[in-house]
Amino acid sequence: MRMHRRQFLAMAGFAALAGIPAAARAGGLTHIAAIAPAGGTVIDPTLLVAGSAESAAGRWSTVLAPALAQGLGSPAPLATHLTSGLDGVTGANQFDTQTVPDGATALLVPGAALVASLAGDPRAHYDFGRWVPLLFSLVSPIVVGRADLHRTLRDLVRDRPIRVAVSSDHSIELATVMAMAIFGFRPIPVTGFATPQEALTALRDGKVDVVQISDPMPPQTLDALLAPLEQTGATPLFTLTDNVRVTVHGTPVPSFAERFNQERGRPPAGLLYDAWKIVAAAASLDIGLMLPMLTPPEQVAGWRHAVGLASSQGALDTLRNDAGRALVSGPDCGRYLHDMTGEITAVLMLRRWLAVHTAEWRLG
Repeated sequence: MRMHRRQFLAMAGFAALAGIPAAARAGGLTHIAAIAPAGGTVIDPTLLVAGSAESAAGRWSTVLAPALAQGLGSPAPLATHLTSGLDGVTGANQFDTQTVPDGATALLVPGAALVASLAGDPRAHYDFGRWVPLLFSLVSPIVVGRADLHRTLRDLVRDRPIRVAVSSDHSIELATVMAMAIFGFRPIPVTGFATPQEALTALRDGKVDVVQISDPMPPQTLDALLAPLEQTGATPLFTLTDNVRVTVHGTPVPSFAERFNQERGRPPAGLLYDAWKIVAAAASLDIGLMLPMLTPPEQVAGWRHAVGLASSQGALDTLRNDAGRALVSGPDCGRYLHDMTGEITAVLMLRRWLAVHTAEWRLG
């Protein structure tokens, strides 16, 4: 009976979409949801978690499951289904291929899964640009290391290799690898660093030159984390985005675009920079709460109502008060999702650049 109900609701979603004016449909599902009436009923709401209990999505689920229950009319915290891995690819695949768009199931997904999809990871079989965003937690990953970003005439004619700590070939640290290339270095990804602590230890020991710290944290915690590196000459270089202003010892860390402008006297530009921007935007997504494409507008409105109620009643304060995060909800998520999705020319440039360089990286 449950499958029959889901099939019926999915068909109702198509019918509801057909009844919306063409001008509204052209604006995308995010805008359709914005004009839908509030208060849609969501039956048996479930959170599909793109990651294990130890992942970012897993940790978020313990807060969101009870926080959303009241707004969705659920008598108990929402049922959660964990998947494997830390980067969210397995859960995102399951969401895109097995979830019926009846509004019953929402996905908690980290930015790493979006980066994998953009980079053409062969494991990724989903199109996150079609999902309906409900809530984004945005961060500003910080790049730390030993790198002279000021390029001289001598630098223009010599090869400048730089080792970047990454967890895998298509990992969230891809944004830092690309940033080093834009600055004129020859980046060499060094794989195998599963945690920021492992990467920072390698930086301290001189095994890598640059690391990316993506986990949000209060300024005092970040200061303490970076203090042991100061004697080795490693310093904060830039943040990937300016979603959240990051400070180290009270001094703001410039964003990549600001630092590039300081060093080159002009803003960054070019096809590689366009490709970098979508990767950096995706890497700056701490976690996203999503619904499938073609979810009926009433159910989208019901979930958004629940997110708004949880936020207004302080149920998300545990996350909001953890410095280093910016929470965005409802239709406001649309422009951020657009930045993460990018234009097709930028995605093609990204994959072309990776195709050229991945082989040489694997050869060392």
